Amino acid sequence: MIFAILPVKSPQNAKQRLTGFLAVEQRETLARILYRQTLAALCQAQGIDRVVVATSDVEIAHHARSSGALVFEEDQQVSHSVSADAACLRAMEMGASTVLLVPIDVPTVTASDFTELAASSNSGARPGLIVVPSSDGTGTNALVRTPPDCIQSRFGPGSFRAHLDQALSKGLPADVLRLPGLMFDIDTPEDVAEFLAQPRECRVSSFLRSACASK
Repeated sequence: MIFAILPVKSPQNAKQRLTGFLAVEQRETLARILYRQTLAALCQAQGIDRVVVATSDVEIAHHARSSGALVFEEDQQVSHSVSADAACLRAMEMGASTVLLVPIDVPTVTASDFTELAASSNSGARPGLIVVPSSDGTGTNALVRTPPDCIQSRFGPGSFRAHLDQALSKGLPADVLRLPGLMFDIDTPEDVAEFLAQPRECRVSSFLRSACASK
């Protein structure tokens, strides 16, 4: 079974690198909109057996359940990597042979991107790793693991190389999949400017245009 896992940190603490560019309330609103848009794309994708949201946020948990997703409730959030690995172990207990670990802050992602990502896993037919890098080539914007505990998460600066090196050290095959819709994320004011320069309209772009206009 293929599980897609979406770890969602408390929106009140999200998008810290946009501090000074967006107010606290704006950063929280942006995180919630990004989460909803990404979850909608996941739920519309083909080839995923279960969609899981791992979170400690009550509002997000309620929305996830109403959208048909399974919720792994967290008492505390140490880091994105810790949340991801804990969710992987729980998914394995429920029969997951493969997990897709994806972030919320990918505003250009589509259901077809997630469908392609799921198809690339080959339904868990063989152990291995698939990494979708960030646009700058240093981070990890999606990770496919078969089995779910084949490596540990190392999300953060330099994670692309860290994930591939783990696979190499364990003798696991590792592939790089470059999906443009998944490679672009919003972390900095420069990312916001680049995103708004694109001819794309969605809830994220509408909110950001409004937020920027009010500055």
